[in-house]
Amino acid sequence: MNGSDLIFNGEIVLEGDVLPHEWCQWPDDSCFSARMVREALAQFSGDVTIRVNSPGGSPHEGEAVRAAIEAHPGKVTIIVAGLAASATSLLIMAADRIEVTAGSFIMIHDPSTCICGNPDQLRAEADVLDVLSDTYAQVYAARTGQTVEAIRAMMKKEVWLGPDQAIAAGFADAIVGAEPAPAVPADLAAAMAAHTTSLSTLRMCAAKANAAPGTPAGNPTGRSGQSPAMSATTLETDMPPEIEETNAAPAVATPAATPAASSTPTAAPATTMAAPAPDAQAIRDQAMRDERDRARGIREMSAPFMASGQLTQADVDAVINDGTSLQAASGRLMTAMAAAQPPIAPTPSTTPARARGGDQRDPQMEGMIAALMRDFSGPGAQYRGMRLSGLAMTLSGTSRGFSDAESIRRGMMSTTMMGGAHGVSDFAYITTEVMNRTLIAEYERRTAQWSLVTGEPLTASDFRELHAARFGGDFQLKKVLANGEYQQAVLADEAEGLKVERRGREIAITFEAVVNDDMGAFTRIPREFAMAARMMEASMVWSLIRSNAVLKSDSKALFHADHNNLNAGGAAVISVDSVGAARKAMWEQRAFGSKDKDDFMNLSPNLLLGPPALEIEMGQFVRPTTPAKDSDGNPYKDTLTPHAIPHLGAAANGSDTAWYLVSSDLPPVSVARLEGYETPTVQTLEGMNPDLVKMNARHMFGAANTEFRGVQKNNGA
Repeated sequence: MNGSDLIFNGEIVLEGDVLPHEWCQWPDDSCFSARMVREALAQFSGDVTIRVNSPGGSPHEGEAVRAAIEAHPGKVTIIVAGLAASATSLLIMAADRIEVTAGSFIMIHDPSTCICGNPDQLRAEADVLDVLSDTYAQVYAARTGQTVEAIRAMMKKEVWLGPDQAIAAGFADAIVGAEPAPAVPADLAAAMAAHTTSLSTLRMCAAKANAAPGTPAGNPTGRSGQSPAMSATTLETDMPPEIEETNAAPAVATPAATPAASSTPTAAPATTMAAPAPDAQAIRDQAMRDERDRARGIREMSAPFMASGQLTQADVDAVINDGTSLQAASGRLMTAMAAAQPPIAPTPSTTPARARGGDQRDPQMEGMIAALMRDFSGPGAQYRGMRLSGLAMTLSGTSRGFSDAESIRRGMMSTTMMGGAHGVSDFAYITTEVMNRTLIAEYERRTAQWSLVTGEPLTASDFRELHAARFGGDFQLKKVLANGEYQQAVLADEAEGLKVERRGREIAITFEAVVNDDMGAFTRIPREFAMAARMMEASMVWSLIRSNAVLKSDSKALFHADHNNLNAGGAAVISVDSVGAARKAMWEQRAFGSKDKDDFMNLSPNLLLGPPALEIEMGQFVRPTTPAKDSDGNPYKDTLTPHAIPHLGAAANGSDTAWYLVSSDLPPVSVARLEGYETPTVQTLEGMNPDLVKMNARHMFGAANTEFRGVQKNNGA
């Protein structure tokens, strides 16, 4: 996943857990990381809206997201549509404006962690959590205007704030779609206040009667497994004094010249009426109609999800009965569905040891892996400062002797944790896992420029030829025959062969490197292999464009006169005329297999590609300018995005004058990866040798030219 996956309908949508980026690659769409948020924000130069529905996650990743939002140059509006709890409640504090939907909640509490260790280690971790909680409180206090002490009191109790409470406490600025209440006559205001007080009392009594002992009624389960405590009585208990006042019966606006109603609601004398009483029956009728429409809308919205088993009748009834608006109901229902989903299992290659069903020693192994990756936020903290030699000595256990070299050798052979599973020692498993995770992180950190000319990667199940098919045919609508018979359309297809290749190199961590504590290997080697993998991909893709590789389907080069995609209008420099001629040729491309002269595909280019030698020329062509007269204008400057590609230039045996127009709707190249090997991987080759650990880094990738209609080439001049 990357930042583009978070953007939907012009907004950034943050759903699921807040996790470090390497862990966020396991689920399909149920988490986000600071890196993904930074990538998403980078696509907005000005104001941006972020929609949030998240139970929280890593506190450090939450702070990284908050810092990224705070650094955005434009105005950031965050809409809480469902839940902003724990670390998520921290990250939203960076917004310029925070809005909540009518059925949403914001939860704050003291951060928690899981740890195993001796008493000193547990006490030290508790001190770390205290510092973390105090730091959280300072961020909340700065945003809400409350004191740090008041915020800490709320955090220790784990407070869940509905929309009104969140606004009153300073955690939000407004309810989405809320409008100011109109002024109400004094006597009607007093009557409404009395009615509200009675209704609140009735609801509190019903909640107490229906709740199990010690558990508030009708509340969802929080992230920590405890009840969020959403009943009226608990909300008042959870609030500090200055916030409790906001939980009284809703105030109704009164004219300034009218005396305020007393705290004990009493109907005002008839003589004090400032206006005639409204039509009570009309108000009641309209309220009943609105309520019926709201309930019907929620049921219709929920119907397909109930049919698929994702929602129960109880879920829907709860949203209807608690008065959630139709606008906010979707967020509530999404939260209910997400809570009912089982956790997604991580992939085997990067699964933490304890997730594999290991014993109590597994967190120790995971801590060693984290420490070697310089991650001290979790179990790696107890191994802070550990180096390669220290790892080997630790693994030698009770067999450690007075000779460090001998202890290292024994540690490299130890199988105490893994039991020799898969024929590798504990040391080989840990170092290989560190290399593998670091390589994947380094690989994903680097962008793939070749994706400009490719579609979504295909998945190959083996190394045999994979076919990327083009489908088409004569789909022109024909007249229905006199007897009512429809003329049959003929489907045609062509396919291009595509094979996944296996490439790799061997890595060795020798006994000498361990003794010398060569920690640089864990950053240097994965970084170099990640760069090599991206360069391999780029070379395979761009060489197909540069060399004008032949299509297998018709034995003609990708750019060919018969394909109507080469030198349209003649070879020329980038200009309005030459670009216009290339666009005309692309507009006139016909659907594959069509027999009708009018069956055009209506393709339009959006990318302008060329070698670095044309970077200035391409940039000047698309640069916004004001012409002296309309006839001098460039009608294409806002339709093309320029990219300088070094793999297309003379330095790569290409051309410094040729340029290309590409439509992202029909890219010319297809790429494929082997199933289960979507990124480069590291695997142990020899893991029971006391003198070295031998691994290989390999990458499975393939590319082929598959489509000529969405691309145009001009050889330039």
